[in-house]
Amino acid sequence: MSNRRKQSTTVGIFLCITISAVFLFSGDVSALGVNWGTMATHQLPPKTVVQMLKDNNVKKVKLFDADTNTMVALAGSGIEVMVAIPNDQLKAMGSYNRAKDWVRRNITRFNDDVKIKYVAVGNEPFLTAYNGSFINLTYPALFNIQKALKEAGVGDFIKATVPLNADVYNSPLENPVPSAGSFRQDIFEEMKLIVNFLAHNKAPFTVNIYPFLSLYLSSDFPFDYAFFNGQNTVSDNGVIYTNVFDANFDTLLASLKALGHGDMTVIVGEVGWPTDGDKNANIPNAERFYTGLLPKLAANRGTPMRPGYIEVYLFGFIDEDAKSIAPGNFERHWGIFKYDGQPKFPADLSGAGQKKILTGAQNVQYLQNQWCMLNPDGLTFSNNTNQLGDNVNYACTFSDCTALGYGSSCGSLDEVGNASYAFNMYFQVQNQKAEACDFEGLAIITTRNISREQCNFPIQIGDPTSGHSDHNHRFIGLALVRILLLFMAL
Repeated sequence: MSNRRKQSTTVGIFLCITISAVFLFSGDVSALGVNWGTMATHQLPPKTVVQMLKDNNVKKVKLFDADTNTMVALAGSGIEVMVAIPNDQLKAMGSYNRAKDWVRRNITRFNDDVKIKYVAVGNEPFLTAYNGSFINLTYPALFNIQKALKEAGVGDFIKATVPLNADVYNSPLENPVPSAGSFRQDIFEEMKLIVNFLAHNKAPFTVNIYPFLSLYLSSDFPFDYAFFNGQNTVSDNGVIYTNVFDANFDTLLASLKALGHGDMTVIVGEVGWPTDGDKNANIPNAERFYTGLLPKLAANRGTPMRPGYIEVYLFGFIDEDAKSIAPGNFERHWGIFKYDGQPKFPADLSGAGQKKILTGAQNVQYLQNQWCMLNPDGLTFSNNTNQLGDNVNYACTFSDCTALGYGSSCGSLDEVGNASYAFNMYFQVQNQKAEACDFEGLAIITTRNISREQCNFPIQIGDPTSGHSDHNHRFIGLALVRILLLFMAL
């Protein structure tokens, strides 16, 4: 899933945006898959994540790269895999020799042991937020990768596709209904090339749809329409839509039909709901969303334009505390599992509608039971409130403070609580090194859990002995960091 998303406003209430975690549904959601992102400061071992996939009957996984450690962990698992080429490699893939080398290193090398099904060429490369940076790079990369797959003898069963954001298509303002959908005019020729190429190679069109973003980006969006059990309905020439997911999907189908490919296979590459970082990003809403989505997919109800089975990848599997928050603070909270691999809420991945606790990561190691907090006496030595603010900002620059935002799980903390939360998040990211809980004398380490009501002050995963450090390096390390900050500010 892209770190930058932007929802098209021209589809009205019909367009929503991206979604991440994978499901293949065949009568039920037993062939489950998920988006496995790795933008985290502390990652669970790949073998642990693969075991989580197996324990929860996940049959498919969508990656955002082709990391060797991840591929090795997936070897022999039987899990179907979509590997990926990041956007920053698209230009290089414009060279056929580079594309052949990439296929050799990342596909044929693992093909006997890893069940590779797709190669994702880029990730939402046509986002309007990218200002056209990848428009001329995507199709050549797609062409070369599929050609290289064929030359390697795997092109008949491994297909290249391009995961695209739902902002590549829209409906006109004067007729904002799914049946009027078409691809954006600024990328129309590129989309025609890509769609025709996918059709020729019998490869799927991959789209990311995010009902949550419809709410986030428009205060006028009807709340219940983002879910699957609300009372809001929209009529498209007599066809009734009860949720934005169906409307968005069918807007794409209409866009494909306009190019002569209305029967093209469509994969939903990402769909999900975040649990923190915004007033609508919380566990009750996420649970409501999945409680509606999973039975719908298991029953193969499809959409008004395309009843039946839809292959869907849910986003995401595990929270990622190092993702860009340019689109919003919620970006780090899409997982159905927390950073430590523990489930956030009950979810019946079979689609039967029962409340089941997912199987979390086993034998997880945590750092020591200690936290960093604002020194109660620290501020008595200085009346400079800017000093506190500067240190809080520093801590949040290099750690995840998204839970402190308005409407978020820790959004109601007072000044002392905010400072302690920020200091602790930095302390944990730095593996509880003593020098990471100083902040010019404003902070102290405590063994008392300082979590408050709904606001959890976490302890990071990792080797519990990793926090022991040589105090002689304390000032050298802090000085280097501050020099780096000064350089970045220039």
